Amino acid sequence: MYAVGSAAQYNDKGTVHIALGATIGAYATEYDQTINVLGFPLRTTNSGGAATLTVPIEFHYGLARIFSLGIYAEPGRYVDSVASRRNAISMLGLQPRFYLVNMDRFAWMAGLQLGVTRLQIDDEETPGSPKSMYRGGHFGLNTGVGFLFTDAFGLQLQLRYLANTLPLREYELYGQNVALDLVDAELRANGIGIQASLNLCF
Repeated sequence: MYAVGSAAQYNDKGTVHIALGATIGAYATEYDQTINVLGFPLRTTNSGGAATLTVPIEFHYGLARIFSLGIYAEPGRYVDSVASRRNAISMLGLQPRFYLVNMDRFAWMAGLQLGVTRLQIDDEETPGSPKSMYRGGHFGLNTGVGFLFTDAFGLQLQLRYLANTLPLREYELYGQNVALDLVDAELRANGIGIQASLNLCF
């Protein structure tokens, strides 16, 4: 878009950005579980790692030259250290973004990600085929660059840090829901991701 008396900007007030891409992530994980047995809590903690492959879909609207506010949805796959489970992850949230360098067809950006995460782990190789459902929040920081090849089409490359805190919400064994009255479990996954997206702006 153009402003009177100035050069074109990658982002400006009223600019709409729509992006579709792919993100590869690597995470350090920590799983805390407490089981109450006859009134006595038994706690275990396990550490591990995980990888994700997700498809971020983003919509941003420029509120000023240096700032846009966006929403995103990000479905994908989650592979933990066992690497034999069929898992699904999805994220949804708000993304404030600042344009530290805002030039004609180029920008250096930095932003936040504030939202919710849903993770389903299907352990089909374990007897009973347990299925776990986690839901919680995430917080992220990201920075990257954007290039426009034409006035309306370009590429964004981003690096991000994301922290997830995911309590266990549902557990299924042999196809039946298991009550979690005596179980308290939480999965924490903190890591980095590399994202590449095609971007339309108008």
